[in-house]
Amino acid sequence: MPREGPEIGYSVIKIEGVKRTFVVGDVKVEALRGDDLIVRAGEFIAIMGRSGSGKSTLMKIMGCLDRPTSGHYFLEGVDVAGLKESDLAAVRSERLGFVFQSFNLLARAHQRHRECRPTALLRGLGAVGPHRANRAGA
Repeated sequence: MPREGPEIGYSVIKIEGVKRTFVVGDVKVEALRGDDLIVRAGEFIAIMGRSGSGKSTLMKIMGCLDRPTSGHYFLEGVDVAGLKESDLAAVRSERLGFVFQSFNLLARAHQRHRECRPTALLRGLGAVGPHRANRAGA
């Protein structure tokens, strides 16, 4: 994957004819039916639709958490279908970010630990010096 940010107008995400079918018992459920999408560098998009329209399925594919049944997904020019699981993990940790609707991922953690967790993660990545992490209580 490229390490530099792409120039404005470059296709960061390109989805061509992506289908995703789930089999539930004897029933095939088509969550995505040959969808296309292009997201260019510098663009902000919103994926909207009624319940059951395939938004979450599309987001999981775009986030490299699931693979399409057919079609192609290119992330920064690379066909994601050809990547090994270890490469997908690297993409998820280095190239993608997620914002969740619910806060239940850390629901059982004490408030102070929830507040300090990002600083502790950054310290582990070397992005925050130990003095700042210690001041935050991480």
